Amino acid sequence: MGFLSSCVKIEWRGGMTPSFKWKGKKDESRLVLPDPQTGEFRLNDNSTTANWPDFRGPGRRGIAPEQGVDLDWSEDPGTVWRKPIGQGHSSVIIAGNRLYTLEQQGEFEVLSCCSLMNGSVIWNHRTKDRWNDSMGGPGPRSTPVFSKGKIFYLSSSGKLACLDAATGEPGWEQATLAPDYEYPHWGIACSPLVIDDLIVVSPGGKAGAVKAYDATTGEPRWTSELKGAGVYLSPTILDLLGTKYLAVAVEGKLAGLDPTNGKTLWEHPWKIFMINAQIVQPLELSEDVFLLSAGYGKGAEAIRLKKTANGFETEQIWKSKNLKTKFSNSVLKNGYLYGLSESSLTCLDASTGELQWRGKKYGYGRILLANDKLLILGNTGTLSIVEAKPDSFNEIASRQVLSKERCWNGPALVGGYLVVRNGSEIACYDFAKR
Repeated sequence: MGFLSSCVKIEWRGGMTPSFKWKGKKDESRLVLPDPQTGEFRLNDNSTTANWPDFRGPGRRGIAPEQGVDLDWSEDPGTVWRKPIGQGHSSVIIAGNRLYTLEQQGEFEVLSCCSLMNGSVIWNHRTKDRWNDSMGGPGPRSTPVFSKGKIFYLSSSGKLACLDAATGEPGWEQATLAPDYEYPHWGIACSPLVIDDLIVVSPGGKAGAVKAYDATTGEPRWTSELKGAGVYLSPTILDLLGTKYLAVAVEGKLAGLDPTNGKTLWEHPWKIFMINAQIVQPLELSEDVFLLSAGYGKGAEAIRLKKTANGFETEQIWKSKNLKTKFSNSVLKNGYLYGLSESSLTCLDASTGELQWRGKKYGYGRILLANDKLLILGNTGTLSIVEAKPDSFNEIASRQVLSKERCWNGPALVGGYLVVRNGSEIACYDFAKR
């Protein structure tokens, strides 16, 4: 057994069966050089017309903005650059032709800023911090956010920091966790959320599970009355009944808060087998209905929020076992949901929960919607392109874009450039039509 442990790397990829890989084997895929036919970089002069400033992109919806160029998903893309990166499950954000992500380098957690044009490092911010667990491995899980020239990030030990996006110069730092804080089993994964002049985090806790800070000064602005053990989904805004609610979760429930003061306005029970692993973001389906979904046998539920004389109440509209999203968030297009049910791509009618089709298995990856195409970055570094149509499953292309190590990191798409990463490398591809 000792010989095997010294030669074999055990990696969990989302299912309950581990993947085995020989240690020390050189991965030639990490040495790919730029494609000379890629052409001149299109987003010069610090263009900000196509940013990806947040976890899962603008609005945290997993929907790519207009790209400004015609895209060709059927042909192999040009490789703009590809290089090694540290461990971790942090996703990528992009602002002003720079990309930002968190990675582990030894005992240090590193916020890195690189050029989108060539991948070169512009600045690094290093703090001595390290999370590691048996299932997820080492490295940060949270994703930074960009707003008004600043970068905000939450470290694995719960420190919220603000830095100048251009220079990396530290602005302020706040400890968000109480001394007796009990970490979620797989670490802090929530990404900070910018709401107007506030920066909000939801790590959970015995008192004050959600906290807001002044984005300029870092001073505390409010602490929620909501309390409970921390989970893994990130705070987000749900626009329901003509009002914007701050949607957050603690173990066993989802809550809608007033984003200006943290007051709890409504709650909905949401209990999941397997240490209440709430990971997937809630999703607006209509003006008064939102979606909750999870793996571990839970499935999906459409929930209607209703105003009453005494406040609010929630009502289940439909329930389905055909959408068991463990890690990956679903996307909504023209009244239909597309998501990974465990590892199988699935389409449901958002109004009824009725199954439209079930496609291939892609592993526990990430999904983006780009116009009428689904971009699926599988958990082994394979990018697949599927038509976002409810009548039938149709895969257009599938190609290896990263090494075959575990990939739970979210990609970013701006100006036809797709940036992908896992826990060992990061790459930029050009999908513009040539």
